[in-house]
Amino acid sequence: MMTFGEKQKNIWLLMMRTVMVGALLIISLISICSEPGVHPDEFDVRACMDWGMTHWIWPDMRTRGIGLGDTYSYYGYTKVCNYSPYFLVMGKVAYVFARFMDVLPYYRMPNLLLGIGLAIAVIRRVRTRPYVMLAFGICVQAWYVFSYVTADAMDFVLAFVSIMLLADRGSVLWKTIDGECLSPRRITLNCVLLGLTYGLMLLGKYYYYANMVLTFVVLVEHLVRTEPGRKRSVFGRYLIILGVCLCVWLARFGLDVRYYGTNKAEVKMQMAEEYASPDKKPSTPPEDQDVTWHMASKGYSIADFFEINDRWLIQSFRSFAGSRITNSGDGIYYWMMLILYLFIYAVLGTYAWREGHRIAFLTVTALNVGGIIASVLNSYLIDSQPQGRYLLPILLSTSFLGSRSRKLWDNIFFRGAVALAACLAVIYFGLVDVRKLIDLGYVRGLLAGICFFG
Repeated sequence: MMTFGEKQKNIWLLMMRTVMVGALLIISLISICSEPGVHPDEFDVRACMDWGMTHWIWPDMRTRGIGLGDTYSYYGYTKVCNYSPYFLVMGKVAYVFARFMDVLPYYRMPNLLLGIGLAIAVIRRVRTRPYVMLAFGICVQAWYVFSYVTADAMDFVLAFVSIMLLADRGSVLWKTIDGECLSPRRITLNCVLLGLTYGLMLLGKYYYYANMVLTFVVLVEHLVRTEPGRKRSVFGRYLIILGVCLCVWLARFGLDVRYYGTNKAEVKMQMAEEYASPDKKPSTPPEDQDVTWHMASKGYSIADFFEINDRWLIQSFRSFAGSRITNSGDGIYYWMMLILYLFIYAVLGTYAWREGHRIAFLTVTALNVGGIIASVLNSYLIDSQPQGRYLLPILLSTSFLGSRSRKLWDNIFFRGAVALAACLAVIYFGLVDVRKLIDLGYVRGLLAGICFFG
């Protein structure tokens, strides 16, 4: 017969799995039923996905005649030329869907599949590893990136995998580092696969480097605490992983050297001059450019930045806790989420500190604060974009802290706070954000098109 505590845990588990199913249904609905262009930068990113459907290697950004010009945004840059292989890989998945989806948005299907896979992984792991809810269960923006075309989806999945490997002492990472029963061939193979994973992360968005830094700190701490007789063996495995990781990055870097030599910055300026909108062209006088474009180079101070963008912090948080940047309305939801997030983090931090996980707490806190500062600097130095997706690595680092506080998950109040945050997020996502992202007139036209082509 189950005890009262076991019943509570089972109820919590059912709620969390229901939240994940609800989030999955909502992102599926948005992915299929929202009209083209309603999501951030989706017109040029869709063109990037189309380009990736039929190409296998990153192009020289000066290439003509293969549709590359269609992929340029009004910033004067094409995301196809980013280091990430996202469009080259996911473009092939989109190609398969495009063969039998005449009307539906085939270009969003790769990210939807990633979201489905991640949700299933969370549903399967949440019983024994409840901290996964901190990574993917309490934030709308984490779900939203899987409902449209953005390379953030792939970067988030890779970072999620890396943090789960780090958090779970029974994972391939720890078995490879500490395992004595594995054959040398198996250890080498595992190290290569881990190196490839971290190498792909290294090619991704810079703000996910925070999760790599966390991995580095934890592994260095582990090496320091390893008994002297095994340090050399552990360090050797570290070197294989690091070597493969750097080889992945160097291979991509070498391709740029082949294309541009040492003149990549000049080539980017040339292409920006050709494709950027008038208020962002390098040749446009600073006084005629968008005031939020490269503010630092125009002599604005960081204080000026916050004066001109006086709602930047509010918009960033609202984009993080919701799917869109909003200036007004729905304030009570955001206040509740802010209070819950701060409560959850404060309790995690207090518990980690008392239990001796001080290095983990200080590292995670420094990385989270650094992530916010980096987002501010990105807006100040380049373009004012209070994007919540830039803050998603905070969820992943915090979930690692949750993995070091396993006894805390027996606390009914802590579980209740996580459950409330998860439930509020999915309810808001389903009842409020869907209305902002889906136009019923477009849906009716979509259904008519399906019936016609069917």
